[in-house]
Amino acid sequence: MLPFSFIGQGTYTNPATPVAVNIALNDQPDWFFVKDLTNWGAQSKAVVPMYAEWFSNMAAGSYLALNQPSSTGAGVTTYASQGTSGGFTFINPQSPPMFTKVTNGTTIDDSTFVASTATTTGLAVGDLVRIINPVGMLQIGGLVFQITAISAGASITLGYMATAVAAGLTIAASATSFTYQKVLPNLFYPRERIVAYITQATQAKVYFTQQNDFTPGELVDFNIPTPYGMTPLSFLTGQPGGAARVLTVTNSATESSIVINVNTTGFPAFTYPASASVASGASPATCFPAGSGIVPLNGNANIPQSPPATNLQDAFDNRNQYYMNIGTSAVGVASAVMQWFAFKADYSYLTNA
Repeated sequence: MLPFSFIGQGTYTNPATPVAVNIALNDQPDWFFVKDLTNWGAQSKAVVPMYAEWFSNMAAGSYLALNQPSSTGAGVTTYASQGTSGGFTFINPQSPPMFTKVTNGTTIDDSTFVASTATTTGLAVGDLVRIINPVGMLQIGGLVFQITAISAGASITLGYMATAVAAGLTIAASATSFTYQKVLPNLFYPRERIVAYITQATQAKVYFTQQNDFTPGELVDFNIPTPYGMTPLSFLTGQPGGAARVLTVTNSATESSIVINVNTTGFPAFTYPASASVASGASPATCFPAGSGIVPLNGNANIPQSPPATNLQDAFDNRNQYYMNIGTSAVGVASAVMQWFAFKADYSYLTNA
């Protein structure tokens, strides 16, 4: 009997600024490691890490690593390190890990949406956080935002919301304290999204607080509670004309938005309510999938693609599965091609007794 059975292997390439990577798996691993194929043995270059691994008896987020310093000699030396955050986290969607609430948030700027906190450990660009009890900015309390930048030990930037502000959204005041909690979303597809802002335009543009799953041609609908103003956009499916059709989609490093075939120039302006008015609770404005429509030609509301076709990319799907999240302490250095391997123990918990 072999001590480990092979689950799978593959590669990924890090961008210029490495971010956390999710590796889909078909089984729960007991040993997972990554190796730098680009810089293995390279002289005159510090590589941290060049190899990192995790075993199932280790805590979530932890790692063991081998690193190589810059060297001008004939050989390349290595040194070992370990950590408890930014490493490997196995995700089982049936029982995802619960992250500790961080209570030392001091301010959230109402324009830049830079959220000041001395605790950024365990966070990476692309992570989702729930903002809890933001004093003076309760209208965003309970909402989930995607991190677009991190200043270690100082702040996180909720850049998708900042883009909505730049587009016209007004938040009355900054928060003076807040709590945040990292969250892992379910992977049902496509997913509802929290609306950050909606323009008044012949083809309205809808901004979100995190990247969206919508696709051109998809039908979407809205729930816009009264305090947000633009209530005529709510529940279009039951009205003449039906649900809105997505014309174009943007998912960039700082903007998540869709353009829809609905003229909102005569609608009341979309606005977030004042903090005090939602102190006793409020529902957020949301956009949700509502069906399949004709795929537009380059975002044109009247001309379909040629040949005409119904969008098939918006089919509902349960994409929940096992995956390994490789944090920025283990994912490798900039532009490196990384090889990963996953193994499962054939037996465990043996003792010498």
